[in-house]
Amino acid sequence: MPREGPIMAEKSKWVLRSMKCPEENRKAELLLEWKVQKGKKVLHSISCDHPQLLNYSGVDCQWLCLKRISPKKS
Repeated sequence: MPREGPIMAEKSKWVLRSMKCPEENRKAELLLEWKVQKGKKVLHSISCDHPQLLNYSGVDCQWLCLKRISPKKS
């Protein structure tokens, strides 16, 4: 079946952001991936340099930083 219209590749914009971790008293380095979808900038992925998240130690993170970076509007 033929495709309808061209496929447009979404381009990502990567940003490194430093902020105080809302769950711990430490500076966190976050790697954010933003994409434009339907004309709006949308946070697509987030990575954190927290050492216990990197080594799969089972630490529980609530990702409160995500709410600060990309809050939902009601």
